[in-house]
Amino acid sequence: MRITPQIRNINQDEGLSGAFKYPFKDGANVLGKSKNNQDYDIKVSGVGIGAPHCEITYDSNERVATLTPSQVDYQKFKVSVNGALVEEPVRLNHNDRILVGSHFYYQYVDPMINAEELIDYESCVKEFAADLGSGFGNTEEFKK
Repeated sequence: MRITPQIRNINQDEGLSGAFKYPFKDGANVLGKSKNNQDYDIKVSGVGIGAPHCEITYDSNERVATLTPSQVDYQKFKVSVNGALVEEPVRLNHNDRILVGSHFYYQYVDPMINAEELIDYESCVKEFAADLGSGFGNTEEFKK
């Protein structure tokens, strides 16, 4: 866990940010809602979360993580990186912000670069507000 790239939760409560750490195993790391006895590497539940939702493939030899959106329907089961909807596989970089569905925020962390750095919730909401558009009502409020 100390050297393995991972995603960490970003929470409105500062004390809870980084409390959930999901280190990657080599190969596919599937994120999704447990349903019909299917178990995923990273379990997320809630409205708009698919079974499966997305996948992060990790290659430990190259230290490369690639996020692939839903193969079922990437527009229905949304995942965004740094404020942009992911439509095709994208390579993750240290400190990338990931939004799964409409309210699960994560930070991609490579502990070999910086294991302690945390992104704050408010900056994530602002970054993704424009991409989410009317899903949150008046996005101008988030930009202030």
